[in-house]
Amino acid sequence: MSRQLKAYEELANTYVDERVAYLLPQFEALAPYKLNQRKKGTGDLAGWEKLAAIEAKNLKMVYPDDKPEELKTYSSALRQITALKKSLKTAAKTDLKDSALYHPVCTIITHFGNALSYQFASYKEKQNTDYRQRVDTRREPENRIEIDLTNSLKFAHNTLTDIKNGNDANWLDVSCSIALVTGRRMAEVHLSASFERVDDYTVRFKGHLKGKDRKLKIADKAVFIRDVAFDIPTLVNADLVCYGLQWLGGKGKRFDSNEDPERVNRRFSKTLNQHCKQFDIFPEDERTYHKFRAAYFRACVVNAGRDSFDFLDYAKTVLIDNDEKTIDSYKRYEIKPKSLTHI
Repeated sequence: MSRQLKAYEELANTYVDERVAYLLPQFEALAPYKLNQRKKGTGDLAGWEKLAAIEAKNLKMVYPDDKPEELKTYSSALRQITALKKSLKTAAKTDLKDSALYHPVCTIITHFGNALSYQFASYKEKQNTDYRQRVDTRREPENRIEIDLTNSLKFAHNTLTDIKNGNDANWLDVSCSIALVTGRRMAEVHLSASFERVDDYTVRFKGHLKGKDRKLKIADKAVFIRDVAFDIPTLVNADLVCYGLQWLGGKGKRFDSNEDPERVNRRFSKTLNQHCKQFDIFPEDERTYHKFRAAYFRACVVNAGRDSFDFLDYAKTVLIDNDEKTIDSYKRYEIKPKSLTHI
């Protein structure tokens, strides 16, 4: 098991921490009352409906969107809403004065979160519409971008080979290398993933995070997708991939698999996304950790000799992802002729 990172090593989300400290006692105070009193309030206690309205106003003030009203998306506020809902649920497990109130408090948090999200629903829909339009535009033939994995794939292979041979390396290089050759997300690499060698260029992967509450039917059971094993291709020898993940854990750069994946984003996202600028696969303004996933997938398509007719089905087996818009966005990239796609 990986050595658990200490909380003080993480980047704090001070806004969310402050709001949790204020809201959780309010919810605990409401918990003993009837459902309508929890919603509307009672005496000096504001109900979750009013608290959500106040929170929406706060978020718009702290994270304003300076665009004209018809163009506003409040993207920063929307991210904080997601973080706030997660943090409230997490804090409820340990910070309540009366643990017997845990379940009614969680119910209040759910209602509060839904009400808060509802007040930003039109902005979320605008954000989704903008994203879909960008995807549709970028994947047009005239807007496609050629990518060359050669330099980065050689570097990844050398980095993983070095640590396998007992040499030291920069953990940032190891993390980026694993992301490139397996296509896994940052939170998977640094928290949930496990790899087991199947053959020279295949690993058995467990720990898929997106849609982690989704269940798949396995034999006669419904199993959470995070607990399902998937055989995925690798762009370098599978032994190097398995060892690289173990090495990160041994260096204290992985969280325990039971931790909240948000801790990975808060601790590593800024550092890793900045480090990605050194990998020359994509144009410089598009070099992010998540883009390794696109490069990996496009290389897998080439390696497997897939064509446009089964592109989507193949993507679902390699990326374990049912988000067709995200998969469509990867059509923006084409592998440059003579680029390496595996070593």
